Amino acid sequence: MLENVSPKVVHKLMAAEGYLELGMPIQALEALSAVDEAGPLEAMRLYLIGECYLRQERYNEAIEPLHQAARLFPVMESRKAWSSLSECFRQGGYHELAEVALLTAEAVEEIEATCEVLRVPREKFPRWEWMEHSSRMTGSTGTDWRTLPRIAR
Repeated sequence: MLENVSPKVVHKLMAAEGYLELGMPIQALEALSAVDEAGPLEAMRLYLIGECYLRQERYNEAIEPLHQAARLFPVMESRKAWSSLSECFRQGGYHELAEVALLTAEAVEEIEATCEVLRVPREKFPRWEWMEHSSRMTGSTGTDWRTLPRIAR
């Protein structure tokens, strides 16, 4: 996917990110203005533009690029964009929109956490371990779910 991205684009995005880390949002915006077409890195370009405006307290200008970035990023990579967007809405006086963006960021964080749990090796959670304990619904115990009494519908 990134094979089609110009090294110049990657360099400019990395430079902009470096400028932001150094607290130099004006220089970051200058680096980003040199990027005409970011291709598959367009979400990152928009996110960095929004962050530049956010760091300059230009909240209303930051909203559009951050919103576009949050929607373009894959879900698992969108949490920071939603959080920044929430901050811009809050600072701009759009408190209900800030809450929605924050809830979206939190939902993405929960998805990330859930995926991390699913990546835990299976040997850490032996299969059917929960079946060794008595059921609160039926009062029975068992190691095979097929031997448990059926619940009437």
